[in-house]
Amino acid sequence: MEETKQNEKLSKPKIAILATFALVLLFIFTFGCYGCSYQPVFEEPTIEEAIDVVSRLAGNRWEIDDTEGIPALPELFGLCLKEISFGSAVVQASELEMTLTATNRAVLFGRLVFNEDGGFAMYYEGDVLPITISYSQSRDGNSEMVTLVGQESNTHCYYLKR
Repeated sequence: MEETKQNEKLSKPKIAILATFALVLLFIFTFGCYGCSYQPVFEEPTIEEAIDVVSRLAGNRWEIDDTEGIPALPELFGLCLKEISFGSAVVQASELEMTLTATNRAVLFGRLVFNEDGGFAMYYEGDVLPITISYSQSRDGNSEMVTLVGQESNTHCYYLKR
């Protein structure tokens, strides 16, 4: 009888310690992946950073991350862009030609331009579109992403490098 009481007294602290340990592990696993995730750019890049981004984008193709479907961008005439390709020839140090492939639509041509006042902008037929463009890289450096955000609709489209 005394032996079972002693086991109960010993088992309760052990259970508490194990439960706490399990919660700590759960917390680490849940929030540990945050360090691997993409860190969005909230500040406008400097001209040196913009030149670096343009060199990283040049000659590359980016496909939509369609895990949640392909959102339409009202700021781009309601089109659903499934792919963005950047030209390999740099127009200027901070500009690139863009080829935009939409679903059920002909290919569109635009231009990525860096403005020191507003960051990267998308130009279509000579007009600036109300779309913010940012580039980000995973912390481990294995993945890259281009994000288009509609300034009026706040629609986010994420494109992964292919």
